[in-house]
Amino acid sequence: MAFKEIAVIGAGGIAGLASIFELLHVDNNGTSTIGKGRAQDPAFTKIVGFEQKGDVGGVWNVEGYKTDSELSSQDILDTEHYNDVNTLRPKHKLQPSFDKLINTSVDNWVETEKDESYLQWKGSAVYPRLYTNTPEFSLRYSTMEKANDRVKDLDPFLTHQALHQRLQTFADQNDLKQNIRFNSEVVKADKIDGKWRLLIRVEKDAKDYWYTEFFDAVIVSQGFFSVPFIPLIKGLSEYNKRYPGAILHSKSYRDPQRFKDKKVVILGGNISTIDIGQYLAPVAKEVIISRNTSKSAPAPWMDRCVQSFPNVSRIKEFLPDTKEIVLQSGHRLQNVDNVILATGYHVKSPIFDDDVLEYSIPSGQDSATSRSRARNNYLHTFNIEDPSIAFVGRLVVQAACRNAEAEAAAIAGVWSGYSKLPSKEEQYEWELQKIISAGGEEYFHWEDFYTVKETFYDVIKQYYPKDRPDPIGNELDDFKDYEYSLNSFERLFNDFKNGKIEVDHEF
Repeated sequence: MAFKEIAVIGAGGIAGLASIFELLHVDNNGTSTIGKGRAQDPAFTKIVGFEQKGDVGGVWNVEGYKTDSELSSQDILDTEHYNDVNTLRPKHKLQPSFDKLINTSVDNWVETEKDESYLQWKGSAVYPRLYTNTPEFSLRYSTMEKANDRVKDLDPFLTHQALHQRLQTFADQNDLKQNIRFNSEVVKADKIDGKWRLLIRVEKDAKDYWYTEFFDAVIVSQGFFSVPFIPLIKGLSEYNKRYPGAILHSKSYRDPQRFKDKKVVILGGNISTIDIGQYLAPVAKEVIISRNTSKSAPAPWMDRCVQSFPNVSRIKEFLPDTKEIVLQSGHRLQNVDNVILATGYHVKSPIFDDDVLEYSIPSGQDSATSRSRARNNYLHTFNIEDPSIAFVGRLVVQAACRNAEAEAAAIAGVWSGYSKLPSKEEQYEWELQKIISAGGEEYFHWEDFYTVKETFYDVIKQYYPKDRPDPIGNELDDFKDYEYSLNSFERLFNDFKNGKIEVDHEF
């Protein structure tokens, strides 16, 4: 199996940049040229990254902290299907059909007016004083030298500005931008006669431009903080209509001072709840966490952070007439000024039909599809049924850049024809055992930091191109930095929450 023409969807973030870099450094004989410059006789003759933003950085490219709709349009909320990604991100009203795009190309496109109602959801979830929740060493590609960008008060974490600069530096030093088309959204991808057909929309000069392009294989490296998940809750739509701005998704949170002296309920019990809660506690009148109280957070330190606030059961209903909130327990909350939905995101994208990429949690259910796993999946990377589509960035463990490198390297090794995947039966057996070891599907893509070298890195490296340097190196030889980061995260949380560090502090 060998593919020549590769598309990378979501090219500007950690995963996309790692993918393009890897593909550019494989010779036609399957040998890695990392450390020696780009391949002179490349295995891949066409490598195109598509990025809907105007520059690299992915979610860390804040573009002036612009926000999307704080919740969604009232028209969409009124459908009472706003928990479905296809409703929340409807089709562009002026999108041409494939028939009208025959013989189009990046240089020969179809022009339309903009659809002002189109929700692209490309704004960043990053707010001004957000810092990373993974340590510095995990946010550096193996080919990068250590940077002098750590801040003493945040050590071992980085400001979001520092991480964005790292990605810019990586892209510039390796000339990756010449392989990326910016302001380019992949709207649809399907397979025709063994080739992937991509429908692309380009934003330019207050117009939209459309074309199609064909590829042998596709890497899906989109981030998972794009389309927010809004749980279907009785009365939410009418409540939002009566009290505009009272409900927002955590993606649109920007400034704690907006909530000064307010009674705030945060719906959710994961990392966004913790991040936002620590900034609200010193300024808000009261911060209450509404969550599934029968479940613990994924890690003990997260549980301690969440339970440092008053905890109540999940929201069952909004009562617009009395401005009350009914909980699953039957209790009612009164005089609530704001509700922040820290409820996650849709991992499922409207780009692919359900029969192309299947997820364990269908869109439109009670849970965020960010808790969903990609089915028919081997090593968090390969689609078992169709090896011409692969993922980079699905693995969840505190080594983001190295994870992306490992996944991209395996893809490059297999797609160059140098490495061969095991039989489908063996791949499905790995998938089954991973479900069992993860205790179900929700944490399928999570790996334990203490064992990830044996369970993931040592397994996937057999598919790397020839002579590919090990991206993990000796980073996992001891766990001091990792354990220090866990203690530091909890320390910083308490320092912000208790006012030891001011919420407006500039790092």
